[in-house]
Amino acid sequence: MLCNPELNSMKITILMIMVSGSVLMAQNGPLANGVYAVEEGKANGKNLVVRQYEGKEVVLDTANFAPLAVQGKPQIERGPRGSGLMIQLAPEAGKRLEDLTRSHMNRPIAVVIGDKILSAPRVRSVITDGKARVTPCEDEACETLLRQLSK
Repeated sequence: MLCNPELNSMKITILMIMVSGSVLMAQNGPLANGVYAVEEGKANGKNLVVRQYEGKEVVLDTANFAPLAVQGKPQIERGPRGSGLMIQLAPEAGKRLEDLTRSHMNRPIAVVIGDKILSAPRVRSVITDGKARVTPCEDEACETLLRQLSK
């Protein structure tokens, strides 16, 4: 069987276009509300998407995330250090959050709501009780989040 360099070059070009299109679709498709692993440095993988946060590109791993499957009604808590939104996750989502925080100790994670990174804290401890506190949360932003999560 003869090898046609022109045909191989065309196949490679088409494959590159398909891969680029898939990446763009993943980056442009909406993300589910949830907590995602943040990949630092030169990250490669098919489950990675890029979102903007505080003027910087943040790489998220869509295969390593905990959905914000809320159990009960989220509550706004107001305190001297500002407002926050307390969320009790459903048991399976709580377990996934525990696994994510355990595997990302001292590394960043990202809270995504409405396809936007709301917060990107460093994990300081494993979350074992399924309770998540979204901060900071200005009153208007809290109300918007509350509506989105209560749907």
